[in-house]
Amino acid sequence: MNIGFIGLGNMGTGMALNLLKYCEKSGDTLIVFDINESALDDLVAKGATNGQSVSEMCPQCDVLFTSLPSPKEVNFLALGNDGILANLKEGGAWFETSTNELSEWQKVKNEAPSHLILIDAPVSGGAEGALAGTLTIFLGIDEASFVRFEFLLRAFAARVVRMGPSGAGYVTKLAQLHLNYLVVQGIGETLMLGAKANLDLGVLHSVLMNSCARSYVVESYIPKVLDGSYDPSFALGLAEKDMRLITELGRHLEVKIPLGDKVYSTYQEAAKAYGANAPHLSVIRLIEEQHDQILRS
Repeated sequence: MNIGFIGLGNMGTGMALNLLKYCEKSGDTLIVFDINESALDDLVAKGATNGQSVSEMCPQCDVLFTSLPSPKEVNFLALGNDGILANLKEGGAWFETSTNELSEWQKVKNEAPSHLILIDAPVSGGAEGALAGTLTIFLGIDEASFVRFEFLLRAFAARVVRMGPSGAGYVTKLAQLHLNYLVVQGIGETLMLGAKANLDLGVLHSVLMNSCARSYVVESYIPKVLDGSYDPSFALGLAEKDMRLITELGRHLEVKIPLGDKVYSTYQEAAKAYGANAPHLSVIRLIEEQHDQILRS
């Protein structure tokens, strides 16, 4: 079996490396492509095959994975004479692992020939999880295809969850991100309450971790506010993009999300103030500046 992978960024590289380990054991071939030649050369040096281009590699691929920055890149690679839909091997399956917009994915699905299987398969767990092979993957997939491909997905995912039919994976990913970003905003406000009352914020964090407020976000993000790093592992611009997709999903599904709309405006303001490449928790800097109070130790 030939397995293709397009998009060797922070997430894609880790997933591709784990698929390469799988291929070394199974005797299958991993074909990779990215416009970043350094990332591409690194995977090829480790044993993957250079796909050269989307149109050249797709006819060879029984299964294709993509990990891309936004719906714009997904659509660009999917459509047209040189795109995935026109060139993927007949009967091939395409797992799209990005955080994507439901309405845009439906447009891609509408253009797909009937002989292809398209699966929305966004992942959660960060670049560290991608490298460790411990991601969670949310699938919009039929039961038969799920049974057929689950073993392959476990090459890079510890949890493989079938959420429902096409589109269900994307909705799940955006729903969990929605709550994540709401909690980030709450972290900034909570820490500011503590700071203005002269509480020890390290002790406050410990209290939160042993209360009804406990969560992964509280556990992982508060220390990265208190040490002043604001978590450089994820960019503010990407967080703003996620919030845009969340608000668009709300409109598409006709669900009112006033909290989401408010938080999105905050991320837009932060990205304008600090730049898209700033650490994603820089959004809390807005709260610090509004109150003339630094939260870091």
